[in-house]
Amino acid sequence: MPPTSFKELERISNESGVEKALDFLEHNFRRDKEYFKLFEVLKMRCRQQMGLPLMYSQQPDDLDESQQRHLEDGLLAVCREVGTLFLKSGQLQEGWMYLQPVGDKELNEKLIRSIEPDDENIDAVIEIAVSQGAAPAYGYQLLLKHYGTCNGITTFDTSAARFEPAVQQGMAKILLRHLHAELMDNVRYSLNESGSTFEADASLAELMSSYPELTKDGAHHIDTTHLASAMRIARLLEDHEDIEIAKQLASYGGTLAEDFQYPGAPPFEKTYVDHDYFFSALLGDKVDEAIAHFKVKTKSVNAQEYGPVADETLVDLLVRVGRHDDALEVAIERLLGNEESMGIAPSAFEIAKTPDQLGRLMDCFQSKDDLLGYAVALLKLKS
Repeated sequence: MPPTSFKELERISNESGVEKALDFLEHNFRRDKEYFKLFEVLKMRCRQQMGLPLMYSQQPDDLDESQQRHLEDGLLAVCREVGTLFLKSGQLQEGWMYLQPVGDKELNEKLIRSIEPDDENIDAVIEIAVSQGAAPAYGYQLLLKHYGTCNGITTFDTSAARFEPAVQQGMAKILLRHLHAELMDNVRYSLNESGSTFEADASLAELMSSYPELTKDGAHHIDTTHLASAMRIARLLEDHEDIEIAKQLASYGGTLAEDFQYPGAPPFEKTYVDHDYFFSALLGDKVDEAIAHFKVKTKSVNAQEYGPVADETLVDLLVRVGRHDDALEVAIERLLGNEESMGIAPSAFEIAKTPDQLGRLMDCFQSKDDLLGYAVALLKLKS
């Protein structure tokens, strides 16, 4: 600041007091975009308005619970304001430092989406959006666009699990659509190169049906490791259109040469065959065949080595195709009391909704002499 500012501050302080002096400082720091200093001034204003010393000291403030909450709310409002100013000025890491403790998800997402990504800020935008959780789905879309499918799959596997299911599904949808678009572009290019004719809006399934030679002699149109990973991630999806895309990708994968059909983890060892059963059933096709297929898996997969993954997959499938009574029976017979949950299937308490289902659950707990489980089912029935 120029020397006159110091004199002016002293004059205002002497003539008009602390509040006007803070007004002067706030005006100057806003004008000059000195947001770190603005933050300190706004903190002092919070304390001054509550009749507290302007600066913190080693002696704790003597505040009751209501006053402490009021002070904390004021400081969070200051963090929100200064963080927003930093972010809008392009100082992303500085802005996030202040916005993170506020925990305003809606504001964070709005601000991140308002930033125009460029070569200089793209890494910071993705880091804040995905790694820091400010706008996971949006940041994930940017990551796929700028860094490709391989990075997208790695990031999904390392980051998605810490977000709530709806966010995970949003990220899975973005990845599936990205990979499907990439594959479709390459298939169309291949057909154009060979002089083949096709409808512009033909689906992947229609193109493969018309031109099965597309994958002859080891030919493929996408990184086959990416395709295999997409199958696993697509199991999170619930939207009918997304599952239809996943089904078509599985069918395409099933036409690849054996060397490119990488085995998956149980109960999806035959990656494309097993996923074809799974996605087909979710679409209402060959449901009984799929259930029978995964019932066999519950006997063939070594639970001691892999945990109850096959049992939980079967329960999940049964719930998702509307076979809740069957799902409850499998959960009671094979999962109830098993503390090693894989998090794939809903619990027996979540599955049981009707009086008959809850009664079946109560009978089971009574036979096991489990009073707590019986009580939970009973109270759910009465609620």
